[in-house]
Amino acid sequence: MFEAFQEKDYRAFWTTQFISNIGSWMQTVAQGWLVYRLTDSPFLLGFVGFASSIPSFFLMLPAGVMADHFDRRRVVGASQWAQALSALFLAVAIRTGQLSVWQIIAASLVVGVAISFSAPAWQAMVVDLLDDRARLPNAVAMNSLQFNLSRVLGPLLAGLTLAAWGSFWCFLFNAISFLPLIFVLGRLTKRQKPPQPTAKLWALMAEGFAFVRGDRVILLALSIVAAASLFGYPYVTIMPMVARILYAHDDARGLGMLMGGIGAGALAGSAALSISTPAPRRMMPLIFTCMMVFGVALGGVAFVREHAAVIVLLAVCGAAMVVGVALCNTSIQQRVPDAMRGRVLSMYTFAFFAFLPFGNLFAGIVAEHRGLAPTMLAMSAGLVLAALVAAGVRASGPHAPAVSAGTEH
Repeated sequence: MFEAFQEKDYRAFWTTQFISNIGSWMQTVAQGWLVYRLTDSPFLLGFVGFASSIPSFFLMLPAGVMADHFDRRRVVGASQWAQALSALFLAVAIRTGQLSVWQIIAASLVVGVAISFSAPAWQAMVVDLLDDRARLPNAVAMNSLQFNLSRVLGPLLAGLTLAAWGSFWCFLFNAISFLPLIFVLGRLTKRQKPPQPTAKLWALMAEGFAFVRGDRVILLALSIVAAASLFGYPYVTIMPMVARILYAHDDARGLGMLMGGIGAGALAGSAALSISTPAPRRMMPLIFTCMMVFGVALGGVAFVREHAAVIVLLAVCGAAMVVGVALCNTSIQQRVPDAMRGRVLSMYTFAFFAFLPFGNLFAGIVAEHRGLAPTMLAMSAGLVLAALVAAGVRASGPHAPAVSAGTEH
């Protein structure tokens, strides 16, 4: 389960990223709670999510070229500084009583720009941290485990902190949580040897697109991630609305419990993957199954009002989504050559982040005008339909053989 931890640099990066992600989840929960308290608007909940994600639509694919041709450690480090300063700005605004929803939207845009540049570099950097590339599948699974363990702890800590001391401390902890990762990034052994760009930006991007078009498995994996982002992940954004409906005046603690349920399921799925990764031929059928389960469980949330049952359904959502998306990541990582790694993984992060703002906006609009149940049912139908279409496409023709992660294409 912890095979990748034998790599010193990977272990240090994993640990500090875990601390940083706990802080980020604390801020995510506190920010949603704060926006809903300030506005009582499900639309603005979705719009804040839109603001944090829309920069990726324009920036993430060019950022993939940067990930192939610049030092990934510096790109990720700059992003951490930008996110830390944004969190500190909001913490100060809360402390001084000057906070407005437009300041939250502006800070979300800054964070969205920072993540747009760092996400492809971060995904591609995983292989740079490994001396033994046979540990790559376990490293990808352990990244998922770390992210989802923080998804359990962060919301739970946020709920307790909001109830006891207020939102200021969630934002302040997040600002501080970036510092250990920034320190480690400056001390990592440099393994990446980025080549100088030999063509213009658009030509390099076109080269990446051409590679992806020639690999049916990667195309399907990217399509599934896009569908999960558009129809699945926005349910997290409207969790403050679910908490208000279920927990009434104790919505801060209730929101922490709901988000913790999602994280607990995601953690269980990640732990299972870190112990055993399925064979390549079994990955796509399992991915389709996960998306179907995710959709059915999300539809169940539309009808259930019993607290424990909702948390169980959300845990199933968390597990199904993280297993499906993590297997998409693993499948892509195993098939892409080093020369294309940053560009292809920028398409993976683009598929997730670029569709997320539109999913958030859609969820916010439907929730504002139709309520919670129609919103959940619409997202559920989208996930199930996407899984069925992708399974049909896979069955309709052959796909290219895998490329070793350590070879050039």
